[in-house]
Amino acid sequence: MRERRLSPYELLGGTSTTTAGKLAARAWLDSLALTPPTHWYVEVMMSTGAALPTLAFDRDSETRFRLEVFSEEWGVYFCHRGAVSWIRVTDLPFVHGRDDFGLAPIMPPLKNVGRLVRAIETVHGLCFDRDRALVRSNVPHIESTLAPWIRAL
Repeated sequence: MRERRLSPYELLGGTSTTTAGKLAARAWLDSLALTPPTHWYVEVMMSTGAALPTLAFDRDSETRFRLEVFSEEWGVYFCHRGAVSWIRVTDLPFVHGRDDFGLAPIMPPLKNVGRLVRAIETVHGLCFDRDRALVRSNVPHIESTLAPWIRAL
């Protein structure tokens, strides 16, 4: 039987508190020059058509793209015509429930998530309304700072 070597973190009884997802999320927020609370979150939801995005919606009949950035990780959720992909990034991208659109293997770094949005729009013939995106966050004053970033996605 081969002996397993423990990492320094395991020897101390813990695990690393820094992940790729956490580092990417913090770098993204720092690029916006905002000061967050200790545990922060930012959610950006976009829809297509005339309807404003709402928190409650029918994933079988509506199209949505949601970017979720938390102090510990980030991810995307996309639904269209009853299919869903929900990908989260902690250390590596992983499927949270379903990945009907095969997004996990093509997830870009958070700083390049606009490429993913544009690819989804091209492949599915969509146009997300960036001007009427729904933003939810506990980071003070983020809406006005985030608006130009959302329009550039």
